[in-house]
Amino acid sequence: MKRVLGLAALAAVLIGPAPLANAGVPRSQQEQQDPLDEARWAAEETPFAGSVTLQWREASVLHQDKFTVKGTQGAVLAEGQRSAMAVGAERLVYSPADGWHELWPSGLGSVGHPDIEDAYDVRPAGTDRVAGYTTDVVEVVKKGVVRERLDLEATTKLLLRRRQYDDRGVLERAFVFDQIQIGDRSMTPPTTPPAPKHDGPEVLAPMDVPSSERAPRTLAAGYRRLGAYRQGGVVQLLYSDGLYDLSLFQQQGGLDAGDLPTQRRAIRIEGRQAWEFSWPGGEGVVWTAGRTVYTLVGDVPPDELMAVASSVPVHRSTSVGHRLRQACRSVVESFTGGL
Repeated sequence: MKRVLGLAALAAVLIGPAPLANAGVPRSQQEQQDPLDEARWAAEETPFAGSVTLQWREASVLHQDKFTVKGTQGAVLAEGQRSAMAVGAERLVYSPADGWHELWPSGLGSVGHPDIEDAYDVRPAGTDRVAGYTTDVVEVVKKGVVRERLDLEATTKLLLRRRQYDDRGVLERAFVFDQIQIGDRSMTPPTTPPAPKHDGPEVLAPMDVPSSERAPRTLAAGYRRLGAYRQGGVVQLLYSDGLYDLSLFQQQGGLDAGDLPTQRRAIRIEGRQAWEFSWPGGEGVVWTAGRTVYTLVGDVPPDELMAVASSVPVHRSTSVGHRLRQACRSVVESFTGGL
């Protein structure tokens, strides 16, 4: 599952995370405001196919993997040993054991997505070359720290390289096209799965979120709550700062070592024991307070994830037995594959 989510992240980054689609905003306005939207429009409208190297850091170790990617007519397919697909707003992942599943259903977009300019400065940073193409380099800066460097192909604005950094300037996560073919209009779109399993999240109205699982409208570092969702009995609260997504899960019950990913690192959050972990698509942290287990995951740099986690208000005392402990295990395993 860890590799599948890495593939899903790769497919999604090329045309944008599904919950952050700017529905209803004229394209001309989006392009003037946000180079990332230019890249998303380019991925939807420009046929391309190539091979990609994906990198992610786990503590001091930088891992990498390679995939093939194909996109045309708004569909992007990433394939390695397993596959993931972005079709419009829908995100799909493939498991050899039981076929295609929805990671995020079509039409489940959030309302009130913040503008990237609310938290970031987006500025040109010269030109470069990636996979034989000239690129316009864009830096995305937050509070004086360069968080992303994006290479957009000079003509089409297709995203050819994306690099994410921590607050010390260390590379945390990246993808780059090693080779790519752009603009072949005879290219056929990836085949959409005919009948994926519809087991993705469902929208929750604010009044339907249990009182023990509600969280504030804003968290540290400029993250705003976009919506609430439920999947398999677990409530997910989605936040964004205009560039990154964060999901906060809260479950009632206990936590032991068997619930945690194998490749975890012990830390402390506001004096409480916690465990952080990494996977190709992002970072995660798990901690407990009273009888509540908190899981915060997202595609953010790890130092920012810790700052946001420290701002989550905790429930010191909650009812026992509201949800089985296995619910916590299912959330952690969904992002780590039990690794």
